[in-house]
Amino acid sequence: MFRFCLSLVGVLVLLLLDTQIAFAAGYEYLEHTPPLMERLTPEVVAAVFPDIDHVELMQDGGPPAAAAYRGDEVVGYIFSTLDVVAAHGYSGILFDVIAGVDLEGHVTGSTILFHREPLIVGDEHLTALMQKFMTHTPGMTAKTGASDGPKAELIAGATTSGRAFRNAIRDSARIVLSFREGRPVVTEPTLNIDDFKDLTPEQLLADGSIASIDITNADLTRVVEAAGANVSSLEVAPKGGPSDVYLELRAGLATPAMIGRNAAGRGNHDRIFSDFPTGTNAIFLASNGPYDFLGYKFQNKSSGYRLERLHIRQGDHVYDFDKSHFMRAGIAMGRVSGLVLLPPETGFDPLAPWTAEVQVSAKDAAGNPIQVALPALEYKLPAEHILMPEADPPPAWLEAWTASLPQIIILSVALLCLTGILAFQAQLTRRRRLHLWVRRGFLLFTLVWLGWTVGAQLSIVHIINYLKAPFQDLDIGFYLAEPLIVIISVYVALSLLLLGRGVFCGWLCPFGALQELLAQLARALRLPQWNPSWKLQKKLWWGKYVSLFVVVTLAFVAPTAGSVAADIEPFKTAISTHFARALPYVLYAVVLLSIGLFTERAFCRFLCPLGGALALLDRLHLLNLLKRRPECGSPCHLCERSCPVRAIAPSGKIDMAECFQCLDCQVEYYDDHRCPPLARERKVRARQNFVLTRSAGAAPVRS
Repeated sequence: MFRFCLSLVGVLVLLLLDTQIAFAAGYEYLEHTPPLMERLTPEVVAAVFPDIDHVELMQDGGPPAAAAYRGDEVVGYIFSTLDVVAAHGYSGILFDVIAGVDLEGHVTGSTILFHREPLIVGDEHLTALMQKFMTHTPGMTAKTGASDGPKAELIAGATTSGRAFRNAIRDSARIVLSFREGRPVVTEPTLNIDDFKDLTPEQLLADGSIASIDITNADLTRVVEAAGANVSSLEVAPKGGPSDVYLELRAGLATPAMIGRNAAGRGNHDRIFSDFPTGTNAIFLASNGPYDFLGYKFQNKSSGYRLERLHIRQGDHVYDFDKSHFMRAGIAMGRVSGLVLLPPETGFDPLAPWTAEVQVSAKDAAGNPIQVALPALEYKLPAEHILMPEADPPPAWLEAWTASLPQIIILSVALLCLTGILAFQAQLTRRRRLHLWVRRGFLLFTLVWLGWTVGAQLSIVHIINYLKAPFQDLDIGFYLAEPLIVIISVYVALSLLLLGRGVFCGWLCPFGALQELLAQLARALRLPQWNPSWKLQKKLWWGKYVSLFVVVTLAFVAPTAGSVAADIEPFKTAISTHFARALPYVLYAVVLLSIGLFTERAFCRFLCPLGGALALLDRLHLLNLLKRRPECGSPCHLCERSCPVRAIAPSGKIDMAECFQCLDCQVEYYDDHRCPPLARERKVRARQNFVLTRSAGAAPVRS
């Protein structure tokens, strides 16, 4: 046994040294990152931007990038995510991905130069998957929140890192391209005054750029009479019948070139910016029908050249105009048309809704002149004329939860079933065969689906990363990056507080399930079984606490050796990668599983650092649902002998820190043929039944 343990320690040391060397080289890279052009070797350039002639470093003060040339023409840019966004992977360590983007905003290719993750370093299988993942990035758009690009599920076991790679490429490409294209940096909704394309009056009306209202003679009569005036007293009399149009009014914000140039003409629109102060806005108006929005007084000096018929209302502000604020326009959209100007000091908000109101002059019953407002034209600038700031991309954790929704549902149902098993364990364990098949069935589910299919193997790596996250200034998204692990962690925390360590170790650990199922197979094949004595076992239990201490200490004191956690635990080899790893790792896992054939769950009991952490916290549990009798331990040792992991002391007390909640002892507890106290009670009842039936003259009933 001593020689074997010494050999096992030797394997662990070799794995640790291998990982330590890899991580040390990684930190050296981060501390002395070569300049971008040195990293752009011919092989890298060919991988990230095929079919270009040469690259030149951009020295324009923008985000670091190299221009990609085809002949004398720039066709795109090559950049490093480390230089532009400095994104980090799941371990919190920065990575360096080189990628290219063309002028249309499509990623042309990418390759990994540097990445250090406990799940990746030393793992040729996952490293190859990562590189294959990068071959799916060409064609991905740099648009914020875009849903294209490779799915992180292509890297089973490292989906969080995959999402980090993809998002860093997209963010870097967008930043590099936006700066070189000279796009305005928009931090709040802003009027788009520059974009232009030819639009007809019909198109302007159809898309809402120009709003329109028709006021018929009937509408006119209604509002005039409601004001107590007579239609016959109007300054401009209506013509035709009630349905004929008295005023057809069209209006729209003319400041955007898309509206102003098409409605009022290029020259008039350009004058807004050349002849008037910066920040001046303009509203286009056109009218048809007997009545118009201009009137006569705007030509009359004695009237102050006022456009007395027109008011623009925005909120509590009413804007009036005179001739100095008016420019005539062509008649393409109305018999009378033009622009009214709103200088910046007026406080007009071009993005906010407003109304155009036209008034008519009339007289009331007493002959006094009054102004009657016609129905107002309501206007709201269409969204296509507003530049919006880049929307914050949805957090990577949200994508992970959305993509994992089917798995989340399955896991939730499984946890609900497990809760039912534990809550109604008394009813279950009264039926030995039912308990056996429920136990085996759940272990198979844990191994095959939870472990091998979706890779939800909780590890000491997760615990360490959760502990280190506050010191690395990582946000809540880090904790939510792996949905299934998050759900299991929460469930384990609650069950640990209520019932103890055994809920996870005995039911939800895929590697533990693999060990137990193999142990059951070994017993079926009649392989010899060995369990240490109680005295020796208590010493061996310290192994998992020692490994926990070493792992946690290295993680905080010597970060370059932090991946030792993944190497002490064979979870990545046996569960995450399905044994597709380098030979030393596979041999290590196989050796541990082989030991488990003869000593059930030996790794869980004596070496697992995660088991050590949970066993320490087990002291806090509040409930104990496992039943015991006064006879347990003295004189009866049935449960002690039947416990597969020897978690029951000779005194009959269950050591909950070592118990895996398999419920085998409860099956014995309720078995009135094996449990001595129950067997005695059954025999007493049988004798009493025999006596009663004899005295009644009936045939005795045998129990």
